[in-house]
Amino acid sequence: MMETTTLRMEEKESSLQEDENGAGFQGLYRSVQNEQVEPIEAKITGTIPDWVEGSLLRNGPGKFEVGEDEYQHWFDGLAMMLRFNIHKGKVTFQSRYLRSDSYIKAMEQNRIVMSEFGTVAHPDPCQSYFGRFLSVFVPRTFTDNCNISWMQYGDEFYTVTDGTLMRKVDHKTLETMDKVDIADRIVIHSSTSHPHTAPDGTVYSLGSRFSLQCTYNIVKIPPHDPEIQCDPLCNASILCAIPTSGIYPSFYHSFAITENYVIFVEQSAVINLLKVLYAQIFAKSYMMGLEFRKEQPARFHVVRRETGERLLDIYTSDAFLSFHHINAYEEAGHLVIDMCVYEDGTIVSSINLKDLKKGVVPERFGEARRFLFPVDEEQVKQYREGMNSSDFLPHFTGRTLMKNDGTIHCTPAVISDRNAEFPRINYDKYNGKPYRYFYCNGGELNQMIQKVDTKTVTSKGWFEKGCFPSEPMFVSAPDSTDEDDGVVLSSVVSVREDRPSFLLVLDARDFNEIARAEVDAEVAYGLHGLFVRE
Repeated sequence: MMETTTLRMEEKESSLQEDENGAGFQGLYRSVQNEQVEPIEAKITGTIPDWVEGSLLRNGPGKFEVGEDEYQHWFDGLAMMLRFNIHKGKVTFQSRYLRSDSYIKAMEQNRIVMSEFGTVAHPDPCQSYFGRFLSVFVPRTFTDNCNISWMQYGDEFYTVTDGTLMRKVDHKTLETMDKVDIADRIVIHSSTSHPHTAPDGTVYSLGSRFSLQCTYNIVKIPPHDPEIQCDPLCNASILCAIPTSGIYPSFYHSFAITENYVIFVEQSAVINLLKVLYAQIFAKSYMMGLEFRKEQPARFHVVRRETGERLLDIYTSDAFLSFHHINAYEEAGHLVIDMCVYEDGTIVSSINLKDLKKGVVPERFGEARRFLFPVDEEQVKQYREGMNSSDFLPHFTGRTLMKNDGTIHCTPAVISDRNAEFPRINYDKYNGKPYRYFYCNGGELNQMIQKVDTKTVTSKGWFEKGCFPSEPMFVSAPDSTDEDDGVVLSSVVSVREDRPSFLLVLDARDFNEIARAEVDAEVAYGLHGLFVRE
């Protein structure tokens, strides 16, 4: 087995920017030239437990240039799907580009045709500025480059993004199928790429509606009924519409649920719709519309899952930006909400491809923080009388109290000893419930994967020089009783010329490597995915 290191976070970390061949993390942002349509068998080192049966599906940007055009932001590249299928201790690998309209038109015209978050497509040479202005007021074709994650609904699989378009995909062949537009069913203009699935199969999602009074809409999709032949949104409904607190709607990428509540965070990063309108008319990047307002506190909106009723709109924290919730749960009449948090919005502009390809490292990384708010009416009353979080949950190292303006304000606790991003948990058994462990990327350049103990605020990590592990995926052992009884899977991109990329298998308990499956193919780094038991 190749030389690896299982690290405790107090150990000094080696330089991660370059491997022994001098190639740095810039290798993550090279376009994948060749698809692997037919499954190829991987070379196994170690032993994969025989109970690990299924497929790790990954999705993310894989193509960053088309002809002479280049995408400008990491979030923009054309979607590439990966599948690592594990069966009886063996692994096969496949990869395909999503045949979106964005991809097909780009290949046909050998240029970027549809604009993305940070990239402006070439304007139609036949359309004047006046024509672009008029296009604002008529239906517009948005990108269906669904390059963020996967969504499972019953036995159907979709690639998704933060827009309203999804693409149905055969998850075994990675063949692109139907296009589904959420906006055809529900009046929203954006949608999270991180929906939640309750134990009964109900799916909760979140979408914004842009108008004179913008709203954040919690979408409820009932459990899949195989007798009903339609897309997953045919019976969707809006559980609750939350008006924006300010003039412009907040940016968001995820949200949280507990056994009784849905939690949406209205962040300090907002979407300036006037600038978005300007960008559309004058062919500018949509990214110019994203603004971070440090004077604007974050607001936590809480909704009852059963009725859609909103709780008091009084929960706040200092300004921050977050992409990913870790988990949330209820304890002693309070909501505990864990998130990966950034102090400001600079991370968005710092992951532009021009800098990343040059090896420029983002100056700031996120850290895991815990927020605490009372939801029990009697406790809210006691907060009004001057009590605070230490009176109810003394083990919480942050501080929650009521301010003079009537808001309940939380200074969060830090729950990881290193930076953290792309968090995953034992989702099937612990999502929305009290938990202890989460798994994430961390370290400089997120080149390490970590197991974080939120109780002791300590971590274990896996790191190998010249390798970049993707979002870690926890797979529980059958009939497990311990939270961390299982394995962690990660698709690892090697930037070393003489060593291939591989699927990494770690024992989730001690975080030691137990197997890897090397593949003789190009592997895209990607963003998110899911594990499907088969």
